[in-house]
Amino acid sequence: MVLNMGRILALDLGQKRVGVAISDPTKTIAQPLKTLPFKTVKKLISDMIELLEAYTIEKIVVGFPLTLKGTYSAKTKEIKQVFDELESALSTPMELFDERLTTALAHGTLRQLDRKPSKERDRIDQLAAMHILQIYLDRAANLRYIPGK
Repeated sequence: MVLNMGRILALDLGQKRVGVAISDPTKTIAQPLKTLPFKTVKKLISDMIELLEAYTIEKIVVGFPLTLKGTYSAKTKEIKQVFDELESALSTPMELFDERLTTALAHGTLRQLDRKPSKERDRIDQLAAMHILQIYLDRAANLRYIPGK
């Protein structure tokens, strides 16, 4: 049996920055990778092509900011538009994934490390992407596991 060793990349899209996280080759653990400045979608596409060339990526997961009630907001529509442009430009499969509360988790992670979230904005974006990806990976693993088989 040959294992696919491609990784999964996660994006936390913001108005000024894009947090990026990457999985390990076994798609078990997410880790922060970097924060990209977000100036234009065209530049983001260029940055993404560089990342796709640097790593073996089999899928890109993009955080989708639904409201707490699970509905769309103005931000949700903006992210969907950027997602659509990225998906059209890149050949790597992409998926939207509910990111509710991941920024709050990122803030909590920094506070546990005695760091001030207000002074670590780049790190917040990376950690939010990491939490999006880790939740995605955990759910995928749970779907593969069937008790009693």
